[in-house]
Amino acid sequence: MQFINLCLSIPNLDTLIFYLVFVIIIPAILISSEDYESLKYYLPSLVMAAVTLTESGTPDLFANLYPTDISTMTFSGFLSTNLINGLATVGILMQSLIVSAAAGSITLGLVTGLIIFAITFPMAQQILPFFIREVDDLRTNAFNANVKFPGNWHKYMAGLIFSIFLLGVQYVMLIGFTKYILSSGIKLI
Repeated sequence: MQFINLCLSIPNLDTLIFYLVFVIIIPAILISSEDYESLKYYLPSLVMAAVTLTESGTPDLFANLYPTDISTMTFSGFLSTNLINGLATVGILMQSLIVSAAAGSITLGLVTGLIIFAITFPMAQQILPFFIREVDDLRTNAFNANVKFPGNWHKYMAGLIFSIFLLGVQYVMLIGFTKYILSSGIKLI
């Protein structure tokens, strides 16, 4: 409760903490340990983490981390959203170029990039918040008023579970298309 009061008294402290931990410290650890393999998967998943935190923390926490409503977006929210999108795009490009070079197939790199892009942006930006809102509505309507949950933990858990599901779908699609493209010998050029 004190953290919430502190975040409400210092504007954007929650967003700054997110950036400090998830955008600076974790990538710095991955880069310093030369774990570029994990970094290329980590950067696109930042969008899912930011969407989950923003949607679950509404209206008190993470309001300017990754806002989706353009009409109420502040400059700091605009800047934060585009910085996270830029980092995710860098991760998608890294993945696509590495796969393309390793397999010697531009088609495989292109398909890899399109799959990751489709999961990272439209699905994480549109379907993930919808899923979190639906879980919250289900919790509100399914349980009577006597059952109390602490904070919004059900929203955070729903976002985490659905993010893991989206990453699983992405993995299955990447494996399936990789096997198909490599076995069929499809060449773009």
